[in-house]
Amino acid sequence: MQFSEHWLRTMCNPQLDSDALGHALTMAGLEVEECDPVAPPFSGVVVAAIVNAEKHPNADKLKVCAVDDGSGALLQIVCGAPNAAVGMKVPLARVGASLPGFEIKAAKLRGVESFGMLCSARELGLSEDHSGLLELAPDAPIGADVRKLLGLDDMSFTVKLTPNRADCLSIAGIARELAALTGAPLTLPQVQPLAAQIDDRREIVLDAPAAGPRYCGRIIRGVNARAASPDWMKQRLERSGVRAISVLVDITNYVMLELGQPLHVFDDAKLSGAIHVRYPTAGESVLLLNEQTVEPDADTLLIADETRALALAGIMGGEDSGVTLDTTEVFLESAFFAPDAVAGRARRYGFTSDASHRFERGVDFELARTAIERASGLIIELCGGQAGPVVEAVSRSDLPQRKPVSLRPARVRKVLGVALEDDVMQRLLESIGLPVTRNGEGFVVTPPSYRFDIEIEEDLIEEIVRLHGYDEVPAIAPRGPLEMLDVPEATRASWRLRRLLTDRDYQEVINYAFVDEAWERDLCGNNNPIRLANPIASQMSVMRSSLIPGLVATLAANRKRQQSRVRVFETGRCFEVKADGEPV
Repeated sequence: MQFSEHWLRTMCNPQLDSDALGHALTMAGLEVEECDPVAPPFSGVVVAAIVNAEKHPNADKLKVCAVDDGSGALLQIVCGAPNAAVGMKVPLARVGASLPGFEIKAAKLRGVESFGMLCSARELGLSEDHSGLLELAPDAPIGADVRKLLGLDDMSFTVKLTPNRADCLSIAGIARELAALTGAPLTLPQVQPLAAQIDDRREIVLDAPAAGPRYCGRIIRGVNARAASPDWMKQRLERSGVRAISVLVDITNYVMLELGQPLHVFDDAKLSGAIHVRYPTAGESVLLLNEQTVEPDADTLLIADETRALALAGIMGGEDSGVTLDTTEVFLESAFFAPDAVAGRARRYGFTSDASHRFERGVDFELARTAIERASGLIIELCGGQAGPVVEAVSRSDLPQRKPVSLRPARVRKVLGVALEDDVMQRLLESIGLPVTRNGEGFVVTPPSYRFDIEIEEDLIEEIVRLHGYDEVPAIAPRGPLEMLDVPEATRASWRLRRLLTDRDYQEVINYAFVDEAWERDLCGNNNPIRLANPIASQMSVMRSSLIPGLVATLAANRKRQQSRVRVFETGRCFEVKADGEPV
């Protein structure tokens, strides 16, 4: 799970620096693999507007630009970028600015003085794009610090999650953990239901309710698919490892990262009749968004309309029903698919997806409606349009059941070896959203819908010690009755003998227990060795009855390599035939 620290701090902002934040997550079991700045250090770069741009008198590919940097006087800058044009707002590195690898000085370029440099993304270390100047938003304030404007004092975290912690495959999930660990307030996105403006809807039929027990859909008409994704959204996506594509796709990816619910958006004009959640029929195929055509197996769940298959449920949408820049009406999907119905299917067809990664680990089965409302609001805000009602089909009996789990405080103290008070245990569990009720001398905890990993008492004990802090558990030596062992003085432990020999410059070797039958006969006088039924080589056909053959072979091999002084020893098992003829 990769995410932007700035984005995380919009939901939970503890008084910790980046390193301390990463350490807190790691010690709680959310291992931070990487914590990288989104941009290298640079300073002295501000927003400037190109007021005038003329051809350089002595160079065909250069321009002489007059730029306004908010200082009150226009600066003359010689620039070679092909896209430099009047009216653009671009990053300006003033004289004295420090960029990755060099500093800016006043200079003459082909006889014309230049007092600074207009920057591309590569010169700022933001990407490898050097095709032209980095164009800033038209409303960017002139003279503003580019680092602050673009939020470049940000860190990109990569957290390695264990498969049972699917609840943390979202910013909201990470923020929930961080709030519990630090006590900082948690501010999750407030999602308000969107009032229907039109009555258009599609019927939803659950033909395989055990695999797909919940499906929500909504029609939105009059959208502008050519609208630009806002910079803040693209920035958060890219810093979370997701490429910005188009506004409709970006919105679904954004909500998936924010809340943890995968969504899909269909072009409603390409759909026919009701939406079915079903298994495939014989000979059916789907052209996916990755341009791969698959013939789904009988156990692969599909999303289909009345005439054809549209998508692999919980895995990837189809190309023929996907949105384009010309789309004006969409059908938005948000669903819950059982983990067993999705697990391994994408890999079977030779790919993976963010949606399948989440569904096969377990998505909150109560989140679908909240997510579709969140995505609908963003679509209306950024693309316009009118939304219909949310149509939901659900098979309650097939949704996961959250069974109460009993917890004995005495058992917690015994397992952890820490004298935690009952109230402390209750507070720790409630801090991560686990509802706790008293039941005599113990507790009963009913896991929330987003925690698939809590099923037994030990799971709750793990949560308590994780939140209390593994480093807060004292190291206590085991206690128990000790009894002196009667060991003859003449007996020497093997480790003492090995240490004695290594102190005298011997090297310990470990040879195969398989040896050459001729060596066993000549060196050990063993004419009836234990033979292997399937030897790995003819020179390793019998079991050794002594360590001598292996040591001699090691000595010979070293002598062949011009080693003039060889001291080796070995301890190991030898094999002999018992009196009844059976090997031992």
